[in-house]
Amino acid sequence: MSGMVGSVASHLSDSALKYPEVPALVSGAKKTAFAPLSFAELDHTVDYAVGELVQSGIKPGEKTLLFVNPGPRLIIWAFALFRLGAIPVVIDPGMGIQSFLGCIKRTRPSAMVGISRAFWLSRLLPKSFQSVKNRCLVRPGSFGTGDKQNSTSNFEAQPNDLAAIVFTSGSTGSPKGVRYLHKTFNAQIDALRSIFGMMPGETDLTTLPIFGLFNPALGITSVLPEMNPRCPANANPAKLVESILEYGVTSAFASPVVGKKVASFCQNQRTKLSKMNRFFLAGAPVPPSLVEILQAFLPQGQVIVPYGATEALPVSWTYGDRIIKNKNSTLKGLGSLVGSPVPGARVTIVPSVAPPLPDFPENYSGLERGMVGEICVSGPMVTAGYDRMPGATCDARFKIGDHENHRMGDLGYLDKDGNLRFLGRKAECVITPGGPLETERCEPGMNELPYVNRCALIGLGSAPNQEPCLIVEPSKERIRSAGENALRNEIFAELKTLFPQFKINRILFEKKIPVDARHNAKIHRLYLAKKWSSLIARKPKLGIPV
Repeated sequence: MSGMVGSVASHLSDSALKYPEVPALVSGAKKTAFAPLSFAELDHTVDYAVGELVQSGIKPGEKTLLFVNPGPRLIIWAFALFRLGAIPVVIDPGMGIQSFLGCIKRTRPSAMVGISRAFWLSRLLPKSFQSVKNRCLVRPGSFGTGDKQNSTSNFEAQPNDLAAIVFTSGSTGSPKGVRYLHKTFNAQIDALRSIFGMMPGETDLTTLPIFGLFNPALGITSVLPEMNPRCPANANPAKLVESILEYGVTSAFASPVVGKKVASFCQNQRTKLSKMNRFFLAGAPVPPSLVEILQAFLPQGQVIVPYGATEALPVSWTYGDRIIKNKNSTLKGLGSLVGSPVPGARVTIVPSVAPPLPDFPENYSGLERGMVGEICVSGPMVTAGYDRMPGATCDARFKIGDHENHRMGDLGYLDKDGNLRFLGRKAECVITPGGPLETERCEPGMNELPYVNRCALIGLGSAPNQEPCLIVEPSKERIRSAGENALRNEIFAELKTLFPQFKINRILFEKKIPVDARHNAKIHRLYLAKKWSSLIARKPKLGIPV
């Protein structure tokens, strides 16, 4: 890592000076299109927004709830807060209203930048917003047409200053506010440039709002497609591919559900994405078959699968070619390949035990290669713990010598070549009398069956005496034609052949397996386990093949 300095906003100013006429934000949406903003215009617009913040009484160092819709305004107002030196608090409203309000109460922001709906909600539920003293209304209509108003220059950020609080999705627990320092953002920006080769002049299809913050700092044009980032499963692949082709997109970062839509469209229409250099897939395990299909339509580029979390990103990465080469091992239960640790990341596999972990001496190297444990990482990409949650921070952190490590909450191992293999979330591992069963052992192989849209391994009952059970979201056509009992027996036979060691004797069907709001790809296995444990307590023979 090169040790970049300054805030994210200072990097935008640099881009505005170097590439003033180059488009920074472009609308790929026809219905809600906005006029393109060059880097110079975006920089000017951010200054205008800073003036609005100052007039609203928002000051440097204030935690400020950022409550605007994904799109250009989210980017503009986030940069304005960075430039002022205020601390944006970013909460995904897709997590549900109760969790959302709980995050506000816990963080206690003293200011809010929001659309009128946010103001209405804050007045309707004043207890949740009682810490908020200053409010800045983001008005509908045009943006970027005003003059600078009492604007200030870039806040002189120190590397260890708090830059933002970004909440996790809470897919396997309560959402937590992650403390991002300026040096963390700089390390991530530097990683995109030095590791993945993202360069000024490129164009990115921005399906995840966070990349709307990284791209302007890198001098990269962001194309905001016609999709709701809060519900990627509803994205129209034809419109996504249209934007890729129309704007000569060279890079994209998407969840597997969006990647699958694009891959299927390209396959059906025989469309090559000839200008793309890289297509990142992240946010949940990536099926090797998806990588294989998508890779075929990138004649000049590569599928790239990075591994990480809100608390530490990127930790490791791999090219699609290597995932395809290792496809059989993944389908046989050896875990998903997530590649080599990035430069600066120190990955250690530690025994899977209850928190907190003790500190270890400098020479501690973790479990031997091939041994399964919890994935932990130290390095410049690791954030500064959780905001106002000292217990959670203590549980998630420990030291090896002077290096603070973050517990990823994932199970995995380093293979003989030093590559990281992902086996699933620690909290979702099924603990049976015969030993632990990791979700990523059997799910990839079963997901390859043509009549399985998605599946999930869950544990019925309580550890250490859980009963392993497979939840299947079948294709509608197959279950209609074969019937539930026949399809269950068919899947059961495949399980006995592929994964006899799991001793799964119960298969249950869900019309739609519940997934997280952010990526629409992370399965809510704990919810499924609770639901079906309760149902089976009343009807013990549910799901047993006949």
